Amino acid sequence: MNPLHTESAVKSRYAAGARVFEQQLCCAVQYRPELLKIIPAEVIERDYGCGDPSQHVHPGETVLDLGSGTGKICFIAAQIVGPTGRVIGIDMTDEMLAVARRAAPVVAERLGYATVEFRKGRIQDLELDLEKLDELLVSSPITDATSFLAVEEMVKELRCTQPLVADQSVDVVVSNCVLNLVATSAKRDLFSEIFRVLKNGGRAVISDIVSDQDVPVAMQQDPELWSGCISGALTETSFIEAFTQAGFNSIRILKRDAEPWRTVNGIDFRSVTLEATKGASRNQPSPTPTETGCCTGSSCC
Repeated sequence: MNPLHTESAVKSRYAAGARVFEQQLCCAVQYRPELLKIIPAEVIERDYGCGDPSQHVHPGETVLDLGSGTGKICFIAAQIVGPTGRVIGIDMTDEMLAVARRAAPVVAERLGYATVEFRKGRIQDLELDLEKLDELLVSSPITDATSFLAVEEMVKELRCTQPLVADQSVDVVVSNCVLNLVATSAKRDLFSEIFRVLKNGGRAVISDIVSDQDVPVAMQQDPELWSGCISGALTETSFIEAFTQAGFNSIRILKRDAEPWRTVNGIDFRSVTLEATKGASRNQPSPTPTETGCCTGSSCC
């Protein structure tokens, strides 16, 4: 399926899921009930996931939640990291962000501190702040080839000088049933971006859906199956290998559901939670600033 069609299908389905709960978008997950008490019902009722990576964060850490949706994992993590920690949620769907941002001041008041913020972006491109891009396009609209090229240059500068998430700025990256939604052609960028934003010694703790065999192309072409967290799933072996190729080490499975969440066309899809640590790696050195002050990612400078 075309990457733009994939993203459009995901945004459309999750925009609807922000308005009305959809059972097909989540597995049954048990969260610590005492951590749900301060979270508004609207957040909990419109939250979708397949695990609880928040239980693996620690006090004082900076946590980045990829595909944060209505913000439940962020609000749980905020209680664990405490007032000295920080939580950043990234999502590309306006309707999900609206729910999360309505809830944020309510949670902050109940907690007694405000450490959660939500930013608009694509998780496979954590350099580009989509809200800043919107502002740029309002002030410098594209009307012809010349203006397109000018905006293209301004976007490069935006990535370098005001990245959505800076290099090596996060202790823990978490995600809850979202990586499988990213188009196949963008998955390599996704894992590289997770590596880029983590500090040395940082870790990714990811709950996601994996399959017990490769998903055939015909299923990958189905937008309903893709947006439903099915046909974009990697096998468990490929999931682990993606982290290895990005430069991670000390990769381990923290939890694997014994029973599949769904079985489609004879393929079992189940939830796993994986932890991968960023340490010294021969595969991919940590990004460092260049002499001009720009980042060294593929899209900068």
